[in-house]
Amino acid sequence: MMTTAVTADTLDQALDRLLARADAYRLLAAAFRDPDGPLAAPLEIDDLVAALAALGLPVAGAERTSLDAAAGLTERAAEHRRLFGHTVAHGCPPYETEYGRRHVFGQAQELGDVSGFYGAFGLRPAPGGERPDHLACELEFLAVVALKEAYALSREDAAPAEVARAAAAAFLRDHLGRWAPAFASLAVRRGPGTGYAVLASLAARLVADHAAELAVAPERLGPGHLRPVEGEPDGFNFACGVDEADPPIPG
Repeated sequence: MMTTAVTADTLDQALDRLLARADAYRLLAAAFRDPDGPLAAPLEIDDLVAALAALGLPVAGAERTSLDAAAGLTERAAEHRRLFGHTVAHGCPPYETEYGRRHVFGQAQELGDVSGFYGAFGLRPAPGGERPDHLACELEFLAVVALKEAYALSREDAAPAEVARAAAAAFLRDHLGRWAPAFASLAVRRGPGTGYAVLASLAARLVADHAAELAVAPERLGPGHLRPVEGEPDGFNFACGVDEADPPIPG
């Protein structure tokens, strides 16, 4: 049982916020999956806007217009090819280890650390998708962690709730909170007004808001930290979304 007094209203507010954050992360993760891939789906724009609004992160009218224009898979696939290119080393790579890493060994270490976070929560990359440092994978991980925390809070179980909260803070500090600003800046620079530029900006705002809520201050990388790694480290051909044997269901 939880050791601190929590009113029903306070608990409900905390759960609502966690579930809204999980939805926002989940929907953004889906948006950044390859629109030509097996997990592709149309954007759930209304749900995304509602989740962000519940977190105090409103979507501006012009941003909504850009999202609507990229809602379909055909439109989003064309944007995806223009913005991200066909190779990791060019375009606007949605991979963490392309930012600030100068050699393949550093990339392998970072990939291992990211995978370690996933493994600690019983997650593993799914076959046929992206490697674990892809933006979609990292967003999806934080969605799962938010659901884990919500589930624990709904059961008034403080220990696993704190574990989930601490994991989110560490992941934001060491990983997604560092490179999301750089990715968003590049996306806006390379594709101003596109749906993906808006999605990248929304993801960066969501991540920054979450980090502030958890009182962590990640070192923020910028577009100048994009340093593509030539070559793929052996043993790190990963996929995403994540698989989980026992997904949490908030109750």
